[in-house]
Amino acid sequence: MAKSFDYSEQIAYPIDRVHATVTDRAFWQHRFEEAPEKLTLDDSRGPGTLTATMRDTIGASSLPGLVRKVVSGELKVERADEWGALDGDHADGRISGSSTGIPVKIDCTSVLRASGDVTILDVSGSVQVKIPLVGGQIESLVRKLVGDMVGQDRDAIEKWLGDS
Repeated sequence: MAKSFDYSEQIAYPIDRVHATVTDRAFWQHRFEEAPEKLTLDDSRGPGTLTATMRDTIGASSLPGLVRKVVSGELKVERADEWGALDGDHADGRISGSSTGIPVKIDCTSVLRASGDVTILDVSGSVQVKIPLVGGQIESLVRKLVGDMVGQDRDAIEKWLGDS
């Protein structure tokens, strides 16, 4: 059974600047400058939109013990962040994730919303791991990793805007 989650992060910049960052090819290219082959960008849905798809391979030795028990070899993971255009004081998005080697599916909605001079990033979704007996434990682990990811995204946005 899938485990749901809700995460919220405050970003110390106004929504127009935050949205411009998450839909800026240069921001994503900077984040992946050491491994550009892991990133694909698509802004074909129109102005003020962007889909950033990230792919990575994780060696078995880097995986938590619980996951190593059910995965042999490398784990290939994919994450896609899709952002729509800014609509007044909010922008809607979607985050999805999956992997090979272990049947994981992550599906989230994401929202940027104005709150005075700051922006709130809300992420709500679920993670499902279809493995008998240990799937629920791995779902809990992945759910925590998603929360960490949301915090890392906030940090990257604030650093980018602070350096601008």
